[in-house]
Amino acid sequence: MTVEVGQQAPLWVLRPGRPEDHSHFARLFMELGVDAPPPPPVWAAELMPLTVFAEGQGGVVAYAAMELLGEVGYVGQLVVDPSVRRQGLGRWMMERVAEHFRARGCSRWALNVKRDNTAALGLYTSVGMRPARQASTLQVTRAQVEALPPAPAGLDVVPAGPSDWEPLTAAFGMLPGRLAHLASLPSHKLLRLVPREPAPGPAAPLGMMDLRASSRTLYPLFAVSPAHARALLEDAFARLGGDVESLQVVVTDDAALEGLLRGAGAKVLHEMLELRGPLPEARG
Repeated sequence: MTVEVGQQAPLWVLRPGRPEDHSHFARLFMELGVDAPPPPPVWAAELMPLTVFAEGQGGVVAYAAMELLGEVGYVGQLVVDPSVRRQGLGRWMMERVAEHFRARGCSRWALNVKRDNTAALGLYTSVGMRPARQASTLQVTRAQVEALPPAPAGLDVVPAGPSDWEPLTAAFGMLPGRLAHLASLPSHKLLRLVPREPAPGPAAPLGMMDLRASSRTLYPLFAVSPAHARALLEDAFARLGGDVESLQVVVTDDAALEGLLRGAGAKVLHEMLELRGPLPEARG
């Protein structure tokens, strides 16, 4: 697939990711302004199958990572090299992503973007996406967890399985299909909070987290109260061992928990918006 971007621009070629693309991925990933990119084994096993690269005369200049979540297409990342920005490549990439999703039966799409990324927000809203959720990535220490209300007694943290996907998704407003996708990735561990002695009949979910041990990250993390969140956070620290002093925790649409952690001194690393919208119709 080739296309001209602008009147004088060279042809850009979109191609699938390859194992040897980790260096290109790592270079562009750093433009996101987040921590170091996943290592080559995670890249090859989990990210490469989802990723496409744009190449021009100067080599690789952009990539996009795409997840199929049933009727929703999720854009995990889209990065354009600074040297070729403002040339229409980002919009062209979004058009190709939309084509990919439409061809696979998706009717909607979603992504996350930093709140202060004005250029990206302009692009994404121009193709029909609108803010649906907000989140903050916090660096949280053990001491800051101890500042939260005490965890309720009689709770356990157990693995979350396929029968849990739907009730957890409904309870915490997640994208349908997202948990099933995360569960398929070896570097992720989905856990849920349950009463040690459950009452008869169905019970509303109390909380859940995706523990990514390699990056010391919890994303997503949801709980019905800051005290329940403390139970999850304490469990995450216990699983990672005593030498881990802090975690990156993504708090979504939870002003109470975020306010308590910020008040305890948690460092704000990123502030993000989740955008959702209908897939635009094919042009021409």
